[in-house]
Amino acid sequence: MIPFVAVALAQDEGAPPEARREDVRPVADVPGSGLRFLGIVALRTAATNVSTTNPFLNGQLVGELGGTNTTTTTEEVGHASEQRVAAFFSYAPPLWDGRLQLDAAFEIDFAFGDQAYGIGGNTGGGFGADQVNLQTRRLGARARLGDSTWLVAGLQFVGDGSADPTRSKPDDLFRGGGRLMFFGSEAAGLTAYGTVGEPIRYKLGAYTLVELGIAAPDDVTLYMADGAWSPAYAQRAGVHLWYLRDHAGGAGGTFGTGPASVLSELQGGPRLDLRENGEGVAPVINADLLWVGLDHGWNAALDRGRVGATVLGVASLGRLYVEALPDRDVRGFLGDLELRARIAEGEGSVARVELLASSADDPATDTYEGIVTGNSYGAVGAVHGTHGCLLLFPDVSAINRQVAAVYDVSGGGAGVAAVTGGLAYDLVPNRLTVGAGAGHARSATFAPLGTEINARISGKPWVLTDVGIKGAVLLDTALPENPWIVLASFDWVVI
Repeated sequence: MIPFVAVALAQDEGAPPEARREDVRPVADVPGSGLRFLGIVALRTAATNVSTTNPFLNGQLVGELGGTNTTTTTEEVGHASEQRVAAFFSYAPPLWDGRLQLDAAFEIDFAFGDQAYGIGGNTGGGFGADQVNLQTRRLGARARLGDSTWLVAGLQFVGDGSADPTRSKPDDLFRGGGRLMFFGSEAAGLTAYGTVGEPIRYKLGAYTLVELGIAAPDDVTLYMADGAWSPAYAQRAGVHLWYLRDHAGGAGGTFGTGPASVLSELQGGPRLDLRENGEGVAPVINADLLWVGLDHGWNAALDRGRVGATVLGVASLGRLYVEALPDRDVRGFLGDLELRARIAEGEGSVARVELLASSADDPATDTYEGIVTGNSYGAVGAVHGTHGCLLLFPDVSAINRQVAAVYDVSGGGAGVAAVTGGLAYDLVPNRLTVGAGAGHARSATFAPLGTEINARISGKPWVLTDVGIKGAVLLDTALPENPWIVLASFDWVVI
């Protein structure tokens, strides 16, 4: 089952809110002023048996269910309500005839009653409020070069495809390029988006993910080159090359960075133990990582026919440089195939099935044979968003609390083999939708990771609003109780 594309997405993950619908792009507040605005309001209240054993994790909580984020399940039922308000601004002064533009985005998230009179993001809903909690999501300059190229400099959303997030539909991001499974978050850098005629578009980007010593070569930098070609009606093929240079030695942030870090393990990625004989202090690890990908979509957005398909293949390559020990090669792969069909009138009447597979590491070899994603370098650095699950894979509409049995498509380095699907029907076309879905995942060695069953009902009482009730239960886990959640949500796109 596919969440409505108009819902608000989770913190620092998935498609940026301003890219959710082509028909709700920011419009000028004053004709001719050059000022454009888009707002996102999201409210959620949930009941669940998923809890954390750490009383200090009362702000943003992400990562693997039952993992190092201290989440578990109990017989007790917890209740919580959350809210998000995000504002996206762009200002193109008339003096430059729209060729120069300033982009900015800010956000406030909190759980009802969580904290007041303090400092920190993802909190501020306590009695008294007065919290310093404004989060900067975008801040950069945009310049148009010629008629077909935009240059973006500063803090911006970085996806793993050729689509410009501020000028694209959700399906361009979730069903194009790397589908945000490898990179999908904010970063500071420089990006060029352009087209060559009608059939070809491209993206070239360079970003600093981690800056340690200003004058020292100890940073993490990412370079991306993506291209897409539309050879025929309703078809688009893409090629992708991403290179990450990691000279931080695992440093950066509270939990470190890289595929041997606590951060990576927290978010369901690999945490490689490269110590000799598993003893002693963990060595410093640097890395050169390379991803090569191909994707193809046929009517991926279901806007040019009743049936659509997408296929993606990515090779994760590179080398890990281990201090005082032999280097380790990286050699993994991921494949994904999704089929969708519109079964009746209404945009919500869709049947879908998706197959996902990623390679597993063999500890007996000197090569890491799994994949690496942006979750090893940022929170949240990547997210799989088309599965339609709430607990098996990350719920992309979560506000502050987002945990899943399979949080990263690497499966912690053990690989993933998964099938997800759903069936939804518009009782009232484009106004009232019911749906059900399911998913099953195993590691590449066939160890069960979980089986989810879910259902939802959602409606649009007003234009650009969505009200829904969802529920899911997760089976076949090693947790004390089967995880479950029931939630109600309200989402409003403000223009």
